[in-house]
Amino acid sequence: MDNADLYLNQFLISEHIETMENGTWKIGSFLGYYYIRKCLWSTPANIKTTAASIKKFYKSMLDHGKIQKKDYAILCDEIKADMDEWCRGCAMYNDPDADNPFAPGHHYFY
Repeated sequence: MDNADLYLNQFLISEHIETMENGTWKIGSFLGYYYIRKCLWSTPANIKTTAASIKKFYKSMLDHGKIQKKDYAILCDEIKADMDEWCRGCAMYNDPDADNPFAPGHHYFY
């Protein structure tokens, strides 16, 4: 629940003034940028567990009729498509010998 709480209350509400329902569209900005840079405990492994927690939360919201099926599908598709890139970016960011993937002009764009 802590992972979903961080996404919903810190990232969506405090950082982006966004509703839970619209949060299905913001997962890439969270896992691919915010989580890596703002959460000192970020690792490729906990990016995966955080994504799983958020997916479970939104599956529950789908089951309770709070979001639409297409929005849940978008969330799941983006997680599946971009997970490897997020994990690579996180590993690079945490490696003091690697280039910063978030430096201006670097190819990593989240």
